[in-house]
Amino acid sequence: MVTILIQNPYHTVAHIKGGYNLAYINFGSRILKLGSTGTDVTILQSLLNNLPKSITSHISGESSFGPQTQAAVKRFQTYFSLAADGIVGNNTFLFLGQPTGPYLPSGAAVFGSRNLSKGSTGNDVKILQNRLASTAKKYALALGGPADGKFGSKTQAAVKLFQKDFGLSQDGIVGSNTFTALYMQTQMGGRLLQRSKFDRNQGYDVYFLQAHLKKMGYYNGQLDGKFGLATQTAVKALQKAVGISVNGIVGPQTYYHLATS
Repeated sequence: MVTILIQNPYHTVAHIKGGYNLAYINFGSRILKLGSTGTDVTILQSLLNNLPKSITSHISGESSFGPQTQAAVKRFQTYFSLAADGIVGNNTFLFLGQPTGPYLPSGAAVFGSRNLSKGSTGNDVKILQNRLASTAKKYALALGGPADGKFGSKTQAAVKLFQKDFGLSQDGIVGSNTFTALYMQTQMGGRLLQRSKFDRNQGYDVYFLQAHLKKMGYYNGQLDGKFGLATQTAVKALQKAVGISVNGIVGPQTYYHLATS
């Protein structure tokens, strides 16, 4: 079992809850650029700071989207061969592990755009379950199995465990504070990951997938955030070891076994 919880020195859940006195703006709900302010900017800065300096530059003491944040975004975009305009739109959000716009299934809500609670169903519930399952064994065990997109009693229990760990109200409801903590303390689960002819299977979530696989002993390549042959081989090795379909695709079953194996 591998657990990688991010404890970012620049931005924490406590900062979001009160330190900046910012209204909650869901990450991925709008384009972010120079001059933007809000919790979504703080989450962006936190994600960029979680990556090594080989991929992006780090941001310190900047609570709005200022020159440091713009430079870090451009560096991230350049590294992953995106248009380096310093603006966070659909493509950059995708590479940060947050599908938006054309990258969402038809009719699906952006993760974090609505509260989730017992009885909720949909793609965003599946993302919630994937994020929790891939982060810590106790969350995965509470869920009881791979993501199914249905928010039942087991998902509620897993959410309460997560809320307890990060000092949040243990109500089992995924609202603004819990979404913020999920963005900052879980690293993957927002989309299927696989090797393909498209260049979209790169980014923040792939970097942390590689980090998990390396700690588990399946991956010996560079932590470069790019889903290539070595990453696919490592995923298949994990899938074979745990007895699930060996297809090299990181979906609900594989996300679940990243923490339980």
